[in-house]
Amino acid sequence: MRFVGCSLAWRPGEAGERASCLVVLDERGSIVANSFATGARELAEATRRHAEGRRGLVMGVDAPLSVPNERGTRRIERILSKLALPAYSASRKMFGGESFAEEVLAVLEGVGVEWSDYPFRRVRDQQTVTEVDSAATLKVLLFEREALPGRREDGDLAGALRKLPEPKLRKGNKEARAAALKSAVDVLWNTPGLRLRTGNLSAELSAEENVDLSKIDIAPSLSHAELDRVTSLVEGTLAAYTVHRHWRGRDGSIVAGTGYEGSVLLPAPEALRERIAEECRAAGVPYV
Repeated sequence: MRFVGCSLAWRPGEAGERASCLVVLDERGSIVANSFATGARELAEATRRHAEGRRGLVMGVDAPLSVPNERGTRRIERILSKLALPAYSASRKMFGGESFAEEVLAVLEGVGVEWSDYPFRRVRDQQTVTEVDSAATLKVLLFEREALPGRREDGDLAGALRKLPEPKLRKGNKEARAAALKSAVDVLWNTPGLRLRTGNLSAELSAEENVDLSKIDIAPSLSHAELDRVTSLVEGTLAAYTVHRHWRGRDGSIVAGTGYEGSVLLPAPEALRERIAEECRAAGVPYV
């Protein structure tokens, strides 16, 4: 099995222009490859290559895959915001037609990877793609490491999440971005079940593929374009980790929402899963 995380350049103005990043994990959670692609067909072809000869593929795309609302936000975004979890704000109006993510889903289907709002746990020979949110995953990992063990006695998970810093990997000056990215890589390095360093990766950030994120010297001296490249690698790794964690069936996860209304797969320890489920029930939004 392969687990692919895609940091998709999906926003108007960058779709089809800025490179998206694919990060690939094996069943042990080791990074075995990463690559960059610009257009939808390039992404689909790279995904096909990563799945070739394997017993299945589960892909997490870090972008809103289903946007039914003409204006405003999706219901799933409103639920996550109540819990101080980052959520993409997207509407049909902002795209002016078909979104780049929808184009990507169509070409992925052409290479046998089908969109699903629930990849099956521990099942091989599936080839599915689902929506994830790398910023929310990063905040959950921070929550597990810092807030969950010492959570307030009143059990206020939302309050604990609000106190955690918001991951701002693409915003701010170079000093702020470099500091945020170094913190994110540290979280990934110390995440159980994820192995950043493997022997076939390169320490050169400019390499066309297979960049070793753990060996990059992330500093304000990097250009914004180079920081963008590091950010894509971080987001892709978080996306791949999210689907891998769900597939393993350990440590907890939840799918909130349904495909056509908007759904997101999130890592979620038991206490957080219960809190998200509570908000979903109150809003009449399915979850599993």
